[in-house]
Amino acid sequence: MIQADLTDIFAEYEALMAEVDAVFDKIKAACPQEVRCELSCADCCHAPFDITLVEAMYINKAFNERFPKGDARFDMIDAANRSDREHYRLKHRAWKAHKAGVPDEKIIEDFARERIRCAMLAKDDKCLLYDCRPLTCRLYGAPLNIGGAMRVCGKSGFAPGGKYPAVNIAKLQDRLFALSAKLAERVEAKHDYLKDMLVPVSMAMLTSYDDVFFGLAEAKED
Repeated sequence: MIQADLTDIFAEYEALMAEVDAVFDKIKAACPQEVRCELSCADCCHAPFDITLVEAMYINKAFNERFPKGDARFDMIDAANRSDREHYRLKHRAWKAHKAGVPDEKIIEDFARERIRCAMLAKDDKCLLYDCRPLTCRLYGAPLNIGGAMRVCGKSGFAPGGKYPAVNIAKLQDRLFALSAKLAERVEAKHDYLKDMLVPVSMAMLTSYDDVFFGLAEAKED
C-alpha cells in the first residue's frame, strides 16, 4: 500500500458507508415484507459488479491487515484469481455483444443474470470482510434507481411497477468518484484515469496499490 496518509479519506468513506446502512435500514423498516435479506442468504454475493478506487483500496487495506498470511489468505487469493478470470470472460463477452450491435439494455440485463462467487465469501457463505463490504453489497435487497429504471433483488417481495422508496445510484456513484479523485490527488497519481477506474472486488484484493500502480515509480525487473 502506498505510504500517503489516507486516514481522513477513509473516514469520509466510512461515514458514507454508515449513511448507506441507515438508508437501507429505513427502507427495510418501511417495507418489511418486501425486504427479505437475512444472514443465511448469499445471493447478492454472487452478483458481478465493479467498485471505485476508494472502495477498492479500502478493501485491499482490510484484506492485507486481517489476513497477512496463512491458509485463509491463500484460499481468498485463490478465490480472487478464479473470480477475476470469470469477470474478465464476462466483460469480454459483453464487449463483443456491444461491438455486434446488441442494445446496451439487453447487455446489462444479461450481465445482471450472471453469477460469480465473491472472493470474500467463506465456505459457509459468510462474508470474511463483512464490515468492509462495498456499498453495492449494503444496498442489495432494496430498490435501486439505475438510469431511471428501478432494479430490485429477485428474491425480494417488491412487485414490478410498484411505487417504493429507491436509492439513486447515480448520486451515490458521484460521491464515490469524488472521494476517489480526492484520493488520487492525495497520492499525486500520475495516471489521471485512476480516479474514474472501476474494478471487481477480486481485482481490488489482488492489486498492489503502491508507487508503481500510481505511476510514481518504475516496476523493477525480476
